Amino acid sequence: MTRVFAYARLRLHWGFIVRQPGASAAQTAYPLPPPTTVAGAFANPLARLLGIIDSYPEKREALPVTNMFMSCILKSTLAAAAGLAGSTGVAVYEEPSRLVGSPYKGGGSFAKAVKSPIYIGSQELLPVQAVGQASAPNAEIVLAWLFDLDRLVSCSGVGAVGVEDVEVASRGVYRLGSREGLASVVDGGAVDDTKIRHLDSGPFESVLYQDSGCVMPDSPVVEIPIPSPPQYREKAYLVPASHGSGSSFVIPPPTPARFFLKSGCRAALYPGVEGVALAYR
Repeated sequence: MTRVFAYARLRLHWGFIVRQPGASAAQTAYPLPPPTTVAGAFANPLARLLGIIDSYPEKREALPVTNMFMSCILKSTLAAAAGLAGSTGVAVYEEPSRLVGSPYKGGGSFAKAVKSPIYIGSQELLPVQAVGQASAPNAEIVLAWLFDLDRLVSCSGVGAVGVEDVEVASRGVYRLGSREGLASVVDGGAVDDTKIRHLDSGPFESVLYQDSGCVMPDSPVVEIPIPSPPQYREKAYLVPASHGSGSSFVIPPPTPARFFLKSGCRAALYPGVEGVALAYR
């Protein structure tokens, strides 16, 4: 196993859009992108760098994700996380928007489009073309992705991929979530396993959300449910945030939060990037 730690610091133009696997496009977004969205942000420029284009089988239902390369990205991911940094911008989820009262176009059936209704008060909304979005204008967000490079290469069959390729891709992250989530990269990079510091116990500091089952906070944090692979079920994450933040409204922390690592967990840190750390089992 060759572990690689990639990171990127982005400035958001307005926010991002998140869609849950296995659900229709209609749901409220999360104030911070889930691990799968973080991994996808790095996968997009890396695929372009390696000359990979989207490819679909004849029956798209046979493919659990957008394309085979993204499937390999998720299989090789060990951990991924995000967090607000800097002193500008806040992140808040919005209500389901852009409702369109018609089934998916292109021959899709209404029955397939409407997988599960959502309720706002006493009203039932049919999730057909709605989109959940999170607004965070002018906010800076840090992304971190820890993955097994050997597994990614063997799964995707792309040939030789080096840490330098991942580093270039990290500086080329330009989108967070769906097509609308354009962002400007401020900094990015990648390091291999020889430069990753592994902790068997805390404490450590980070601006990234952490698995609540792995850490004990010693700074202000907010608990937010975020869907995580491989089951994509919501689990509790602890998000570094300023006082006044909540589960749907995150204000950047003035300094990285301090965590103590629980027994049986590890944390991968890159000392060259302030506040970049993520805990994983």
